[in-house]
Amino acid sequence: MDGQKRFDERKITIVTLSLLAMLLVFRLGAIVIADYDLYADEAQYWRWSRVFDWGYYSKPPLVAWVIGASTLVFGSAEWAIRLPAPILHTAAAGALFMVGRAMYGPLCGALAALGYALMPGVIVSSAVISTDGVLLPVWSFALWQYWRLRENEGGWLTPLLLGAAIGVSFLAKYAALYFVIGVALTTLMDLETRRAVFSRKGVVVALIAVVVVAPHLAWNLSNEFQTVSHTVDNANLGGPLFNLDHLPKFLADQMGVFGPVGFLTLIGGVFVFPRAARPYLAARDRWLLCFILPVLIIICFQAVLSRAHANWAATAYPAASVLVAAWLLRASANRTLWFVIAGVTAIAAQLMPDISMTLKLLIGLGFAAGILAAGAAVSWRPVGLLVAALGLHGLLMVSAMTLFASPPGITASLGVDNALKRVRGWDDTARQVIAAADEIGATAILVDEREVWHGLDYYGREQLPAPLIAWRRNPGIKSFSETQLLTDTLDDTVLVASYRPGFRPRIRGDFEQMERIGVVEIALGERSSGCPIVRRLVLYRASGFSPQDRSGAWEDQYRDLREAPSPVCPPLS
Repeated sequence: MDGQKRFDERKITIVTLSLLAMLLVFRLGAIVIADYDLYADEAQYWRWSRVFDWGYYSKPPLVAWVIGASTLVFGSAEWAIRLPAPILHTAAAGALFMVGRAMYGPLCGALAALGYALMPGVIVSSAVISTDGVLLPVWSFALWQYWRLRENEGGWLTPLLLGAAIGVSFLAKYAALYFVIGVALTTLMDLETRRAVFSRKGVVVALIAVVVVAPHLAWNLSNEFQTVSHTVDNANLGGPLFNLDHLPKFLADQMGVFGPVGFLTLIGGVFVFPRAARPYLAARDRWLLCFILPVLIIICFQAVLSRAHANWAATAYPAASVLVAAWLLRASANRTLWFVIAGVTAIAAQLMPDISMTLKLLIGLGFAAGILAAGAAVSWRPVGLLVAALGLHGLLMVSAMTLFASPPGITASLGVDNALKRVRGWDDTARQVIAAADEIGATAILVDEREVWHGLDYYGREQLPAPLIAWRRNPGIKSFSETQLLTDTLDDTVLVASYRPGFRPRIRGDFEQMERIGVVEIALGERSSGCPIVRRLVLYRASGFSPQDRSGAWEDQYRDLREAPSPVCPPLS
């Protein structure tokens, strides 16, 4: 019997790893083939990667290090910059397979790994390079090693790896703090974890984590805590501090990140499964919930207080992938559950941004029909929900990568051009701006939009004829693009490439002379209404830079002024 069990475990392991390898090959191929530009954050991380350091303006260093290592080998093409993303997410899925297998069995590990790899948020994150893309693999590995520490497995290698993983996670993103919160809660709630943490091995974990993160802390200290202060600013707590209307959108976004089936099961399971499970299973459920609920609760409060981007709760979902798989594996057949999730999925699809209403309806109805068909096929057993979700997410992945590789005519007919506008046309934009700068003999190129700065910086690399500078609306620096100031030595002949009509009167007030010399217009597709999507930069020749005082009176003076706004579509009669 034991031999058969081991054979079954080997089969599950081989099948799981084979599927993950196939997904990785598909994603690597899609990245190489798909023709889409870097978006602003990717271009920013690439710029940082040109110089290895222990920290950068707004993020810890790991994402830049990863890009730097890849581009050192493969060059600075878009695919080379993104290459680590699918590899790292595949590694995360492998770590979660080990977590699920250790806690609940090999089948749970397989479903957890595939559930993570095909999670909608990971589908997107595997196609771009981001801080979440480098954090979540390290987080997943740390979760595995932390469970091994609790189980007293791996000898002294386990605390060494766990301490390193926790330290490296802080080098990826400060959201690693949620892992420390999870450690604190599991230590309070679970006797075996408490014994492991309050031991010599626990001390080793803490010491190694501190040693790994110490150089980054030293960098922040020598750079006026630049990265930490930006993270605090990003919370945006300076405005109205109670926005209850933000919460429904945030929760809907989480269905988009984790998938409707997974997220609804997670929220419903919090109230059902821990009480229904056997005691030892309930204890393991609660252990994982310590790495899930704090993240969701804190970010929900953040959403209500100010704002919360959809990916800010991403660290909840490695543990959630394991827990949802475990819950659905041991749940009894329930037809009502299938219909509820199918209906909510159809409704949630209508909240998808930047695509046409027709496509939303088709996606929602298609997903709901697929879920119900799968339910009937498996006699309404809940584990079939996860299998159905994996199939639908796989279809979503193939469709998304096909769209990325499709020409604008096809994407316009589907109403998704607006979603792709930020990753199109930067090469043409840079070419036209460079030509204008060459024509006037520009001593500096000034832009008034962060995305434009990063687009020109990457796509104009080694071709820009003058320093690229971002105009500052605020007294201090608010983004990495603003770190270089326009000085007297550069303001002889400035090419202003302005994206924002509301900023142009302000920029004019900062120069002694400023005359309009042209416009750059880059076609990016069509909106679902039929209106063209255009990146429009109005070009000026300026000189005599003398910035005005950034005061409240200055803001009031220019509050409602706009210059050379884009044409309205349809034209106003």
